[in-house]
Amino acid sequence: MDRDMIIFSGLHCKVNTKAAFVDMCLATPALASKMLDSPVIIAECEKKLCSMEADEQGKVFALKVELNEEKREQIYEEVFGEKLTEGSFEKLSDVYQRLLQPIRLLHKKEIVIDVIPFIAYAVIRNSRCRSMLFESLTGCEKECLEAFQGSEYQSERFLRKFLLDERKAAKLAVGLLLLLREEASQKKYQMVMSIIYAGYKSLKNVVKKLEHLEGKQFEELMEKDIMVELILSQMVIEMVIAEDLGIPRLEDYQFCQVVCMLKVYEDRRLHPQEKDVDMTEGKRIYRRFLREHREPGAYYVSDFLDKKNQEMCERWEKLEDLLNIFGMETRALYGICLEKWEAEMLCTIFEERDWERYKYILLLATLCKYIQQIETMYENEIPEEIQYRKSCEDSVVKNLEYARKRMEERICSLELKKKEKESELDETKRQIERMERESRKKEAQHEEEKAELARLRELIFERKGGACGIAEEFERKGETCGIADEEKSGESIRSLRKRFDAGRLEQSIVIGGHRNWQRKLRRRLPDSQFLASDYMNFDPAVLHNKKYIIVNTDILKHGLYYKIMNERKKGQKILYVHGNNIDRTLREIEEQLG
Repeated sequence: MDRDMIIFSGLHCKVNTKAAFVDMCLATPALASKMLDSPVIIAECEKKLCSMEADEQGKVFALKVELNEEKREQIYEEVFGEKLTEGSFEKLSDVYQRLLQPIRLLHKKEIVIDVIPFIAYAVIRNSRCRSMLFESLTGCEKECLEAFQGSEYQSERFLRKFLLDERKAAKLAVGLLLLLREEASQKKYQMVMSIIYAGYKSLKNVVKKLEHLEGKQFEELMEKDIMVELILSQMVIEMVIAEDLGIPRLEDYQFCQVVCMLKVYEDRRLHPQEKDVDMTEGKRIYRRFLREHREPGAYYVSDFLDKKNQEMCERWEKLEDLLNIFGMETRALYGICLEKWEAEMLCTIFEERDWERYKYILLLATLCKYIQQIETMYENEIPEEIQYRKSCEDSVVKNLEYARKRMEERICSLELKKKEKESELDETKRQIERMERESRKKEAQHEEEKAELARLRELIFERKGGACGIAEEFERKGETCGIADEEKSGESIRSLRKRFDAGRLEQSIVIGGHRNWQRKLRRRLPDSQFLASDYMNFDPAVLHNKKYIIVNTDILKHGLYYKIMNERKKGQKILYVHGNNIDRTLREIEEQLG
C-alpha cells in the first residue's frame, strides 16, 4: 500500500501559485493579451520561442510559452505584482479576492488537508454508500466505534452536521478510515473503495476516461445547485478515485482554488468563530424579571393549569394537543430549567420586556433543551429513545423538489418557445397584411392603367384613318370660319361658358396638343400649367399638388405620356381631350368632370 495516498496521509499541496496563475492567464482569452506587457514574454517572442493564437479579428486569446517556474513568477510580478500589493488587495471586489486567494494563502506553502471529514460526509450523504457501509461492516461495528470514540472527531460539533439516524453511520465511516490509516490493510482499503464506488460509480466512469485530473474537471461540480460542503466532499472523492485508478493529478491554479476552499472549511471546523454577544441589556431585563418572578429561567406548567381563566385553559389544551402531535407530553418538561446565562441570552436576543410574551419564548427554549437532552441520550447509545425519521422524509422532499424544479425549468423553456412562436406568428401576420395591402394597391393601379389604356385605344381607333387630316383641316378653317361658327353657335358657347368653371382646374396641368391650341386654352385656363408635346426633360416635381392632368391625345409623345403615368399619384385624375377646337375641349373636360 502506498502510504502517500491522500486517503492515508491527507491531501498534500505545495504549489508555486503565482506561476500557476500565469499559466492560467496565458490560456485565458481575457488575460492573454495583457501578458504581452511582460518583458519576459516580449523577449521570448523575439527569440521566436512563443506562439500566439488569435481569433478572426486578430485579438490574442492564448499564448504558448515554454517557461520555468522562476520566469513565470517573474512575469506575475511584472504584470500584477505592483497592482496587487497588500493595501490594494483589500480594495478589490469579492470575486477578485476569491480568485487571488490561493496566492495569498498557498504560495509555496506546504498545505495538508485532512480528508477524513470530507470522505465521511460524502459517504453518509449518499444512500447507496450508507447502505453498503452497514453491509460491509457487519460483525466489526464495535471495532470501528471504538476507533471513533478515541479520536478528535468525537466532538459534538463534528456530528452536528448529520441527522440523528445518520450519526451512527458517520461514526462507523470515520472509525473505518482511522483503522485504515493505522493498519494500512489492503482488505480495509478495498472495503472503503467498494463503499465509495457503490454510490459514485458514475463519477468513476467519468474519471477513468481522463488522462490526468486537473482543476478544470471540478468546474462541473461547482455548477451544481447543492451545498458547498457536499461539493467539496465530492471533489475529494474524485481525487481518491483518480488515485485508485492510477490517474495522475495536475496541480494547476484551479486545483489550488479547490485546495484553498478545502482549507477554509477545515479551519472553520477546527477553529469555529464564536460570536461575541453584548449581554448587558439582557442581564438588565433578566434582573427586572427576577424581581417579579422567583425563577424567570423556568417554565411554570402549573401556572397555566392553576389559571381559572377559560381562555388560558383553552390555550393550554391547544398547546398539549400540539405537543401530542410530535409524541411529547407536558410532564416531560417538568424539572427542565434554563440556567442563568441561558435565560440572560434569551433576553439579549429577543429583548422581550413583556413577561406574557417572554413565557412563550421560554417554552421554545425549554423544548430545545429537552430535545438536546434526547440527543445526548442518543449519543450515549440509547437509540430506542429516538423517534425521528427525518432522513427518509428529507429524501422524499428532495426528490419531489428536484422533480418540481425540472418541471418548472421545462415549463419555462416551453413558455419561452411559445412566446417566440407567437412573436413569429404576429410578424408573419403583419407581413401577410402588408403584402395584401400592396397587392390590393397594385391591383387597383393595374385596373386604372388598364381602363386608361382602353380609353386611349378607343380614342386612337376613332381617329384612325383620317383623324389627323380632319384635325389639320379643322385648324386651317378654324381661323377663316371661326367668326361665322361663333355667330351660329354663339348662344350654345355662351351657355357653356356660363356652366364651365375654370376655377375648378386651377390645380391642373395640360400636356400635349398643338402650340396654337395650348395658347388659346391658356386664355381660358389661366391658372393651369402647360407642357409641350415634345417636352422630354420631364421633371416629376411639376405633378406636385396637381389635381387634374389634361392630356391631348392628338399630338403627344409616347415617352412623355409613359413618364407621366409612372409618376402620377393615386388621387390625380386624367382628363383625355382631342382636337384643336377650344370649345369642344372645354365640353369634353366638363363631361369628364361630371
